[in-house]
Amino acid sequence: MGININTKILLSLASIAVAAALVVGATFAFFSDSETSTGNTFTAGTLDLKVDNTCHYNEPADDTPNCPTPPEGFTTWDSTDLGVAHKFFYFTDVKPGDYGEDTVSLTVENDAWLRMLIDVTADTDNSCTGPETVAEPGCGANDDGELLENLLFTVWLDQGVTPGFQGPQDLSECDNDFVEQFEPTLISEGTVQDGEIWNLADFDEAYLLAEQKACFGIAWRLPEEVGNEVQSDGVEATMEFQVEQYRNNPSPF
Repeated sequence: MGININTKILLSLASIAVAAALVVGATFAFFSDSETSTGNTFTAGTLDLKVDNTCHYNEPADDTPNCPTPPEGFTTWDSTDLGVAHKFFYFTDVKPGDYGEDTVSLTVENDAWLRMLIDVTADTDNSCTGPETVAEPGCGANDDGELLENLLFTVWLDQGVTPGFQGPQDLSECDNDFVEQFEPTLISEGTVQDGEIWNLADFDEAYLLAEQKACFGIAWRLPEEVGNEVQSDGVEATMEFQVEQYRNNPSPF
C-alpha cells in the first residue's frame, strides 16, 4: 500500500520539528565578557568658614589675651561659626594712647576667595561733657561723633618669617606679632569708612587654602594727640567675613 502525499508531508514536518528540537537543546560556547560599575555618586562639596580670635589690649600681644568681654559674650574664642556673642572689639572706656591687636584665624575645607565688609551701625557723640563742648563748640548728643575719624587701624598677613602658611613647623606665624620685613601689610594704617571692603585678592590675588589656617593681624590705636573732642563718643560696627569657592570662579563677589 502506498503512502499518500499528505502523509509524506506530515512525516517531513515531524522530522523538521525533531531536528529543530535537537538544535535548541544543544549547548553553544561563544566568547563573552561583562563589566559593571556600581555606586556611581555625585556629592556636593562644602564651604563653611570657621573663625577664631585672640584679643590683646594695651600690652604687647602674646599668648595671654586680656581684652574686656561683653556680658554673655567673648572677645577671644576658638574656631567656630560667628554669632551675636562674638565681638572682635568691645571697649567701653577708650582713651588717647590706648591700643590693641586681634589675631583672626580663618579656616575653610575648600580653597576660597575671602573678603571682609565693614558696616558702621553707630557713630554718635552720645553726650557732651564740659571739656568736649569747649573742644567741639555746638556739640550735640545726637550728632556724629569724632571717635571713628580718629581711630587708626592696620591689617597684616600674620604668616611669620616664611611666606605662606606652613602650620606648626613655623612658630612665628599666627603669633600676634607684626614683623614688617616678613609679613605683608594688607591695609596700611588709617581710619575705617562705613561700607569699606577689605578684599584678600587685592594682595597678589591671594586666597584661602583648604584646611590651612590663615591668620590676620588687626591692630588699632587712638593717638595720644587726640583731645577732648572724642569724650563719650561711641562707634559700633558689624564685621562680616565672606568666602566664595575658588575653583571655576575667576571673578568672585
